[in-house]
Amino acid sequence: MARRLPWASRALALLLAAPLALAACSPSGGGGPAPGTAATGAPVAAAVSGVGVVAEVNGAPILASELEPKVAGRLARLRQEEYEIRRQVLEELIAERLVAAEASKRKLAPEELLRQEVDAKTAALPAAQVETIYEQNKDRFAGQTRADALARIRDVVGQRAKTERRAAYDKELRAAARVAVRLEAPRGTVPVLAAGAPSTGPADAAVTIVEFTDYQCPYCHRAQGVIDQVLSRYAGKVRFVHLDFPLDGHPGAVPAARAARCAGEQGQFWEYHRSLMTAPGTLDETDLKGRASALKLNAGAFGSCLSSSRHDDAIHASFRQGEELGVTGTPAYFVNGRMLSGARPVEAFTELIDAELAGG
Repeated sequence: MARRLPWASRALALLLAAPLALAACSPSGGGGPAPGTAATGAPVAAAVSGVGVVAEVNGAPILASELEPKVAGRLARLRQEEYEIRRQVLEELIAERLVAAEASKRKLAPEELLRQEVDAKTAALPAAQVETIYEQNKDRFAGQTRADALARIRDVVGQRAKTERRAAYDKELRAAARVAVRLEAPRGTVPVLAAGAPSTGPADAAVTIVEFTDYQCPYCHRAQGVIDQVLSRYAGKVRFVHLDFPLDGHPGAVPAARAARCAGEQGQFWEYHRSLMTAPGTLDETDLKGRASALKLNAGAFGSCLSSSRHDDAIHASFRQGEELGVTGTPAYFVNGRMLSGARPVEAFTELIDAELAGG
């Protein structure tokens, strides 16, 4: 039997698909409030960019102080998007400068340097592996001849391999150079809600990571492995705070958030949280109670809590706070107020954490 090649299959799936959005869950209804919450929510504190009357309706004024809280989330998203565009282009400029400097040192044209270090060092996919990928993914090539499909596989996987080699070479050049990035990232104020936001790590840690998550979001589940690495690497230096961001279209997210907080009443929030993040299930009542049983929680107390709504205000308040900060999907993280959206590699966290620990 042919051996499955998971890396090549994943590359094929990614590159044959339509352009993908950020690896994050988003609301199915276009960004409405959490299930069970009103569309407006309670007034929130926000920086007011102006004062006075900005409009009148039948003689009644609308004040700048009314406008600002309602646009805060959208403006925060725009600032973050602007920063990410600038940072992406800046990284491209840095890579261009590093390649040009190395090419000059070796008395080569930049194009020839890349041919030698990227093209020539990108291994071609063996014909047998191309055939194996084709056999494992025949249904994706409906309407194409076998020859066309094999050519497409070679092209797709080859381009992916070349992209990975170019990224590795850029990293080699950067490690050997002095590169300082001084582009300022937007930084929001993320007050941790007093309503029992679960946290782990020293309360006075130099770095606080606030996570907005949805227990039914597969990208949140995927991100948990990275979070585990981060907390292990920076043990004693980072405080990690959980806030709920249950999305429309995920009917199990609010019950799961309730269940985790109910487990917290018995001192096992993080154990229950980890169960939800690492072992996705149906998130119905049977599933949620089964997880509690596995942790040997008091079944009566847990069941009574789960059937109540006593944690709902805190869950919905954390959702509103996320919206005010510009969160539109999950997972989303704030590292000392600096936002990371979606399931990111561990390097995205270490870059920010190391900068914060170094004082900037």
